[in-house]
Amino acid sequence: MKFLIAPGKYHDSSISSKLVGQAIYSGISRALPNAQIVTMPVTDSKYGMPALVAHTIGGRWVDLPFFDAFWQNKMGTYLLTNIDSQDTAIIDTEQIVGPELATSKTRNDLFHATSYGIGEFIMDAVTSGIHEIVICLGTSETFDGGLGALQALGAKIYDEGGDLIPEGENPLINGYEADLDDVYRILRKVRITVLLSYSSSYESKEKRDYLSETQKDFLEDNLLYITEKINKKYNLDIHPMPHSGAIKTLAGAFAMMRAHISRSSFEWIANVTGMDETIRSADVMITATDEVSAESMHDEILFHLSKIAGYSKMPTFVLCNNFIDDFEDYEQLFTGIFSTQMSNYSTKVQDEQLVFEHYESIANQLARTLGAFHNVNH
Repeated sequence: MKFLIAPGKYHDSSISSKLVGQAIYSGISRALPNAQIVTMPVTDSKYGMPALVAHTIGGRWVDLPFFDAFWQNKMGTYLLTNIDSQDTAIIDTEQIVGPELATSKTRNDLFHATSYGIGEFIMDAVTSGIHEIVICLGTSETFDGGLGALQALGAKIYDEGGDLIPEGENPLINGYEADLDDVYRILRKVRITVLLSYSSSYESKEKRDYLSETQKDFLEDNLLYITEKINKKYNLDIHPMPHSGAIKTLAGAFAMMRAHISRSSFEWIANVTGMDETIRSADVMITATDEVSAESMHDEILFHLSKIAGYSKMPTFVLCNNFIDDFEDYEQLFTGIFSTQMSNYSTKVQDEQLVFEHYESIANQLARTLGAFHNVNH
């Protein structure tokens, strides 16, 4: 019997997906010493999907100084790897514009934040001769519709008086029209793929501020206006929906770059790294998450794994910290759902070891049960 262990990400940063996978591995191997066990290359790295690719097919990290959303000098990194015989840059945006950066920032700081740093990463890859660029577009705390990123790539954005809006500011506040000629010239031989992934595992434990509804409405109205002018000038067909979060998702700006936008980041990575074949080769899959809920099912890994397992008619079990209400809604996705909570504990630092012991114990019991049925049927 071949087991595939593939934990999802945990919202509680004190719980390591990698260590959960190791605990499940230990539980299965104690019950079935001769079982084949394959662990998916889950990573808890802050560099997200690029780190998962690096773990699977290799590559080298490129360090880069850049301006973050609040115009602070930072050092970041992106992955250079080879996919389908093409040198490819893979960039994770959360280090540039992610929610962790917004901690302790004021409403005014958020209003003026810019996505300029994303464009800096793209420009660095392009000037290094890379023609394939993959953007892992996670949760953003900028509200400029991606116009800042376009500025870093040569876009000229003007206010109503015809004055050029300087870099380092949210260009959407005073933006009236845009010249993207230099952007298209720079990217003319470049293919950009955008992987949408908004299931960030980061949860702020500190008080933080948010834009007011008036500020959001103002910026959304400006984005609709300037996008329509860009559509007419460059024969595009981009129409941000009102109240859709377009000022924050940044996807519209990538559409202006004529990028290919994919809604499943993990599915793309599973395809290019050969993970799909590994998944389909297993007899039983065991995954894990905090809880089985509507929120957790937005996790790219859980959703993609359950979909492939369903196509392959593979028994799939999920281990979670807690049961929740509406449990029945997810029964059709998994063969079985097991809680690891065998006593009253909270997932705090002092309980980490207990959490992993419970995962190991439940995995051991599940493996012994599956082994018994396997022996009876053979």
